[in-house]
Amino acid sequence: MTIRLNPADLTTTRSDLGLTVGTDVLAPNGSGANLTALNATNLGSGTVPTARLGSGTASSSTILYGNNTWGAAPAAGLTLITTVTASSSASIDINSTFSSTYLNYLVVLTNLVPATNNVSMNMLFSADNGSSYITSNYQYVLKHFYAGPSGDGNSESTGTSPQILASSCNSTASDAGTNGNILIYSPISDAMRTTYVWDFKSRMGDGSNYHQMLLGAGECGGDLDTNAFQISYSSGNVASGTVRVYGIANS
Repeated sequence: MTIRLNPADLTTTRSDLGLTVGTDVLAPNGSGANLTALNATNLGSGTVPTARLGSGTASSSTILYGNNTWGAAPAAGLTLITTVTASSSASIDINSTFSSTYLNYLVVLTNLVPATNNVSMNMLFSADNGSSYITSNYQYVLKHFYAGPSGDGNSESTGTSPQILASSCNSTASDAGTNGNILIYSPISDAMRTTYVWDFKSRMGDGSNYHQMLLGAGECGGDLDTNAFQISYSSGNVASGTVRVYGIANS
């Protein structure tokens, strides 16, 4: 006697496994909730929706953290706050710049040139967003390194105004003017004076030397907290150049 079976009779559904079991096939049937230990390397196409990666909202300004939440990306080391470009300006006034957002600041000078040759570059701070400027008790030390016949030099003061950043500045823009950086520490703190250090390369206009490198450090003794500053020359306008102020991330 011969018994013939129809393959359809050997097909059953295992809903607990999410599979349809036949004579020679295992085919998914259902949600697949009971399928475990699937290796992610087996994903051959498509993308995983961002909502499935973590809680929160994914966007161009958020990142996925290790706790599976989308959050704001950490602040960059430097954030540009303001840019001021001089054009025959009496001074460069950087007002309403310092705030509780940043503890310290980087000021970058690019090709700052005076309208009058052989003058000093000066700086003043303000405690009222530039309505007035502190004009007393700047304390500093400054080292001059010269490229030329004259020897190197020093200058310092325990109480002067204004703060002198560079001397004998050249008024020829093609000679690259004054370039460099000023680091300003804790300007809005009412527990300590505003302190700063700077390093410049400047073309000289006095005829005795060609170039100078300047390294200085000082503090504004006239007020504990400041929120603005000004750069100018001892005589004449600021002919050209750019000043950029960056906030330095606190952490």
